[in-house]
Order: sequence, then structure tokens, then C-alpha cells
Amino acid sequence: MKDHMNILVGIDGSEHSKEALLEAINTAKRFSGFIKVVIVYKQGKKEETKKILEEAQRLIKEAKIEHNLSSILGSNPARALINTAKHENFDLIVVGSRGLSSTASFLLGSVSRQVVSKANCDVLVVKK
Repeated sequence: MKDHMNILVGIDGSEHSKEALLEAINTAKRFSGFIKVVIVYKQGKKEETKKILEEAQRLIKEAKIEHNLSSILGSNPARALINTAKHENFDLIVVGSRGLSSTASFLLGSVSRQVVSKANCDVLVVKK
């Protein structure tokens, strides 16, 4: 395994996505990694999305890890993660095994399955 890792994390504000973020942080610490946090949200959910990203920012800053936060307006979180990982050359995608069905449209379970089956990089599904 290489000594630097680019990690993409999909979050939605659920406990499962927080666990995924914490696992990504631990992995980034081990491999001098960079983390990009992505939240896919539905129209009208911008304020909730902002709060979720602020919490993610706080957790990552405490760990002193190089990072980037991104929110994407859309309805297909799996496709957004897969495309981001492919176009930005990520080594690993981290997602929770399940998530919220409304806040950020992360219908995990189905999202995690799609990411695992279609991603062109490794995928870590974190179970709580």
C-alpha cells in the first residue's frame, strides 16, 4: 500500500455516515491521506447540508488532516461519489452501510451497494 492516500467520503448527517467519516479520518492519519467529504442534497436542504458539513469540518480539523468539503445538488449520491472518485483520482471511497432517507437523499444500503459495484477504486463500507 502506498504512503499517501486520497480518500473520498460520502456523508448525509446520519450516525452511519459519521462513523464512515471517523474511519476515513483514521485511515488518513495512517497513510498521510487527503480527505474529500461530499454530501449530495436535495433542493431546499441547503441549511441542513451546511450544518452537516460544519460538523464534518470540525472533526477533520481536530485530526489535522488535509481536506476539502463539497456539497452537490442532486438526487443520486452513488453516481456523484463514483464520478468524483473517477475524475479526481481517489484511491478509496468510504460510505456508511445505511443512512438517512431524506436530509441529503442518501438512501444508503442502495447507495453503498451501487458504489461497491460500480466504483473504479476500493470501497470501504463502514458498519456501525
